[in-house]
Amino acid sequence: MSEPLVGEIVDTRYELRRLIARGGMSLVFEAHHKFTRRAVALKLLPAELRGKREIRGRLLREAYALAAVRHPGFVEVLDAGVCGEHGPYIVLEMLEGRTLDGILAARRRLSIADAVQVARQMCEAIAHANARGVVHRDLKPSNVFVARNEIGEETVKLIDLGVAAVAEEKLEEHDRKLTQAHEVVGTPEYMAPEQLWGRAIDARTDVYAIGMSLFECLTGEVPYVGSYPEVLVQVSNATEPPSVRNGRPDVAPALAVVIETALEKDPSSRFQTAAELGRALVAASGFEPGHSMLLSTPAEESPDSAADDEPERAIKLVRRKAPRAPEDPPPSTSEPPPSHRRQFVRAPYVTPVLLISPTGGEIEARSEEISEEGMLVITALSFPLGAPMQMRFASPMTGEMIVLDGSVRWTREGRGRSAIGLEFAYVPPVLRGAVAQYIAMVPVAEE
Repeated sequence: MSEPLVGEIVDTRYELRRLIARGGMSLVFEAHHKFTRRAVALKLLPAELRGKREIRGRLLREAYALAAVRHPGFVEVLDAGVCGEHGPYIVLEMLEGRTLDGILAARRRLSIADAVQVARQMCEAIAHANARGVVHRDLKPSNVFVARNEIGEETVKLIDLGVAAVAEEKLEEHDRKLTQAHEVVGTPEYMAPEQLWGRAIDARTDVYAIGMSLFECLTGEVPYVGSYPEVLVQVSNATEPPSVRNGRPDVAPALAVVIETALEKDPSSRFQTAAELGRALVAASGFEPGHSMLLSTPAEESPDSAADDEPERAIKLVRRKAPRAPEDPPPSTSEPPPSHRRQFVRAPYVTPVLLISPTGGEIEARSEEISEEGMLVITALSFPLGAPMQMRFASPMTGEMIVLDGSVRWTREGRGRSAIGLEFAYVPPVLRGAVAQYIAMVPVAEE
């Protein structure tokens, strides 16, 4: 078995166009249906995992879980199957936007209004799923996608139900062992105490994870960090919920109480449902249910300059066509000289990027945005300003692998990751045209 390649056809009808994401457990491609020409996201297993029965089962069960929780707040599953050449696969709607994790890496924290609107939408989707016997149990910013709906409004889509717990009565006998409620799975920093301890989980486990994600959106940090054993010890020794106002004093006391209630160690002391948490967030914040403005403001903009107390913001849907005025680099970062201010419009663009240093070292990264002059990437390492860098990534229109030289324009270091602005040294006219065409196709909302 070999890795799938761009241009191959999966199950006679899905043509792979470009790689979107590469994880330890799956590969996600942009694909086009051979007959309808619809663009979709197609999820496959890496070649080395296709023979593992449990992992194959998890992938296909994710398709079932997504179908069971069908809701505007979850990515929509369109198809699933098993291909003789490529193994099991899931076909999902193609989302345009960015993960909440990527947004936080670049901006560190969000305005209070944006954070509340994102968390409120998470609550709506999770309340719907929990009512249908599905507990996500791996809620975290990297599994929260900020996209645009059909009329240009920002909307939250929850992704990756690969480790979701599904009520046993909804499962076939051979699938039940893949979804044990006592199984310890998830990401330690966002796992509820009962989940860390290997005890039974329920809807209140997801409430805790929403609270922890909101805590990070507001403060830029999570209170418990480290490996699974380290987080387990920290949570076990905590005598009270972490204080959000210690890291974000401008959060209203009433809103802080709501978040800290969601983070109570004892499940019975938390909100008992995500719906309760969502209603409490609206009441305590004073913001009417609405939409965030995370994709229409500069990715590097400091949250401190955002209008935290401005719940109503008029927007209109436009298409990117002409360069905007130069913009400042991200505050609290290494600042480039004025002659290197950003000159070109950019758009969300998520794809793996291989960074190659002058010494030949290779670093895996992920792009978040692209323009005709450069990219915003997320990686585990940081680099000095001006450092030369070679970039290898897929063209946004054709999926063709591109290799460009460039340099580090700005950096922002965060918890276990860095956001880096990369400036292209030279862009071939063909690629420049492809990037411009891609950006012109992406609708954006402007104030």
